[in-house]
This record gives sequence, structure tokens and C-alpha cells, in this order.
Amino acid sequence: IYDSQMARTLKAPARAVIPKFGLDKIFVDSNANGGIIIAILLCVLAYLIINKTTFGYELKACGYNAHASQYAGMNEKKCVVLSMVIAGFFSGIGGGLVYLAGTGAQISLVETLAAEGFNGIPVALLGLSNPLGVIFAALFIGHINLGGFYMQRYGFTPEIIQIVTSAIIYFSSFSLIVRLYIDRIKGKFKKKGGE
Repeated sequence: IYDSQMARTLKAPARAVIPKFGLDKIFVDSNANGGIIIAILLCVLAYLIINKTTFGYELKACGYNAHASQYAGMNEKKCVVLSMVIAGFFSGIGGGLVYLAGTGAQISLVETLAAEGFNGIPVALLGLSNPLGVIFAALFIGHINLGGFYMQRYGFTPEIIQIVTSAIIYFSSFSLIVRLYIDRIKGKFKKKGGE
């Protein structure tokens, strides 16, 4: 699957491309395929595991405070290793879905890192690290990236994509900080009112 002359992967053969599952009829002239269904199902599965199982509770507890979870009898080292394994699983599935989408995308061997991994950071921030919120945040960031790519036809530089994405990250982070301060101020007024 590797082309040594071009230092990139070969195009995925037609027999290995993810089937369309009728999405090409719904979204005409697009490359929509079953990969989005697989991604949504994996997000729902992650949500159920994190919020409805003991294992998910342990992962969240270790993420919030490793020392407190260790005091409660949880093996925080095991949780850290398993969370990394799960993150690697999702990253591998994401890369596989991109490569097998049938869009002709190839993975190049270059000295810079691909942008897909860094696009996960604003998606996780906008989705508030909730697997169901990540679905909508990923669609939003995907629209920004694709729209920014097509804006080059009208003379916009491609860097405008990163500017808009970073502005979204800053404003969403700023809104969380403002909410934190508002909650603190409300707590102070409640204490004064109770006295």
C-alpha cells in the first residue's frame, strides 16, 4: 500500500472502499459513505461505556483526580494505560475511515504532522469532551474546513480556516471561564444571603 517513489500510500482499491449505504442518493455529488454511520455508532458506544458502566466511571474518576481515585481503591495506572489504548483505537479507526472513504485521499510521508489530528482538539473542546457532543462539533469543524477550502476560489487564503477555528476555540474557552466566574459570584452571594 506504499508508493516509495512518491513517499505516500497508494490509492485504496475499489474493493476496499467503504460502501455508500445509499448516502450518495441523499447527498448528491458528495463522497458521503458508511464511514459516518460507523463514526456515529462508535460515539454512541463510547457514550454508553463512559456514562453507563463501572469501567467508564473509573476512567472519569481517574481523569478528574488520580489521587482521589487511588484513595477510593481504583487502579489509576491501569486506567491511564487503558484510556491511551482507547484513544489509539479511535485514532486508528478515524485514519482508516479517511483512507478508505474512496475520495482518493492519500497519506503522505512528510516531516510535518497531518492536520487531522490537530482538528480533534477544537472538536473535543466544542463538544465539551462528550462523545455525543463531539458528533455535532465534528460536523461543524468539518464544514468550516471544507468551506474554507472552497473559499480559495474567491481569493481568500487557506489560512483563514485556522483563524476561524482558533477564534472559535478562544471564544468557547472564554465562555467557560466566564461561566466559572459567574458560578463563583453566585456562590458568594448565596453565602452572604444565608448568613
